[in-house]
Amino acid sequence: MSSTHAALPSAPAADPASWRLPLRRGPYLTGTTGPNRLIGLDAARGLALLGMIVAHVGATSCGLTSLEGILALSHGRSSVLFAVIAGFSLGIITGRLEPHRGDRLVRTRLRVLVRSGLLLALGAAMASLGTPVAVILGFYAAWLSLALPFVHLGPRRLLALAAATAVLGPLAVGALITLPAHTGLMVFGTEDGNTAMLSFLVSGAYPGLVWMAYIFLGLGLSRIDWQPARLWRLAAAGALCAVLGYGGAVVVGMVLIPDSHDSPVLVSPRHAQACHEGGAGSVPAVPGDGSIEPADPGPVAPEPITLDEVQEQAPLAGPTGPSLPGLDLESLITARPHTNTTFEALGSGGVAMVVIALAQLVALRHRLLLAPLAAVGSMSLTVYCAHLVVIAAGGLGPGSGNLSALALGGGCIVFAMAWLAVYSRGPLEHILHVVSVRATRAP
Repeated sequence: MSSTHAALPSAPAADPASWRLPLRRGPYLTGTTGPNRLIGLDAARGLALLGMIVAHVGATSCGLTSLEGILALSHGRSSVLFAVIAGFSLGIITGRLEPHRGDRLVRTRLRVLVRSGLLLALGAAMASLGTPVAVILGFYAAWLSLALPFVHLGPRRLLALAAATAVLGPLAVGALITLPAHTGLMVFGTEDGNTAMLSFLVSGAYPGLVWMAYIFLGLGLSRIDWQPARLWRLAAAGALCAVLGYGGAVVVGMVLIPDSHDSPVLVSPRHAQACHEGGAGSVPAVPGDGSIEPADPGPVAPEPITLDEVQEQAPLAGPTGPSLPGLDLESLITARPHTNTTFEALGSGGVAMVVIALAQLVALRHRLLLAPLAAVGSMSLTVYCAHLVVIAAGGLGPGSGNLSALALGGGCIVFAMAWLAVYSRGPLEHILHVVSVRATRAP
């Protein structure tokens, strides 16, 4: 017996390319993904962003027995953690545990390329603000594009690529920067747009030949099913890498260069100027009036120079052969932040693994406990750009003070939590999503 009632039409599905911001419909902080969203990953990303704020604005010192010394741990490690999670996000976009294949993979790659183009433009806009921060968005755009040929690989091959890049990348960067200066082939002038790729990979603040190791690491981790037992193993493996990286740099330095100043400072001095230069796990302080300021807050926005100026600054060959800064032993065995060595890559990459694993383990049982960090991390692009705008508007910079860092970080948390109480996606994240979907869907 057939029914005499016509089937009711279903409600039309929401257009994924609509410019209208999607309202929050599910549980808090699940975004548009639903209950399977990795809240721990968002929290780790949020921690990386807050660490960047401390590195860009806060006052830090050396040692581990003072607040300023603890805050100094944000230097270098925050941006590395951010890069590893960027690789993980690429893994999510490309299918995570079931990597996209065929036409779907082609379309996904096109979406990533569109996103990279938008990130490059946004990075240029942020750099034009004139802050003392070396904006990382343009570098991300290049790295994510370069990683596309590898997104179909499994976790073992991706992790092997990460290890190989961490070992060989620093040597390649040192050689490519220094050897041309001694052969008359120096091509690292910033006025020539043709050298942009060299800047992204070799001579920039975040050389991709080293930093691609973090992208591959995150991409490889995204291909692993995150069961609790595997998360504990990931944390243990990360801790081992951190010990080998930071501890190895100290031990090798003591054996090969006994007079090296690159030794860790464990006890924070009363005055920051007492911090000696170097330290595998510290940021040296500026001698001066006793205030605590970082001498090396990380990469800063470069001043444009001409090719002639670069060649004038190139080192000359000594009587026993060329002097190659970046390839000398002491430069290669340090693990200080932003030195882009194998030891730093191993140590900072290990720290990133520990943070990601522990954050996800906490999220499995106490999701709301991580809500402030997860809120910031789930709209990271918006928060990153907003903090640069505030730094520019307020004339802030390294050493501005921890109260400034606290106010800026707290403001970002409040803004993100309030926004995500209403919407499921950040404003800049939504623009990237809509433009990339519209640009790659069939007409």
